[in-house]
Amino acid sequence: LLQIGGSDQWGNISSGMHLIHRMSKKEVYGLTLPLLIQSNGIKFGKTESGTIWLDPKKTTPYKFYQFWMNIDDANIYHFLKLFTFMGIDEINE
Repeated sequence: LLQIGGSDQWGNISSGMHLIHRMSKKEVYGLTLPLLIQSNGIKFGKTESGTIWLDPKKTTPYKFYQFWMNIDDANIYHFLKLFTFMGIDEINE
């Protein structure tokens, strides 16, 4: 079993792992990922305003497109590294 979440959720994931292991005796793992932070230091997340979902029932294609077209220029370099297959040399051009 694997629990995945943002790095700010490590305490919850750790507690969940211990509970699952104690009740099921199965091996349980936890994986945390760095939070996606905007250039102003505010995290992206479902509890923050401006949440963008991949599910078109939650975020329309138009809103998804507009989100990426209107992000702050300071975020572009970081997001290209995270969300594309472009190499660093190509991004730096």
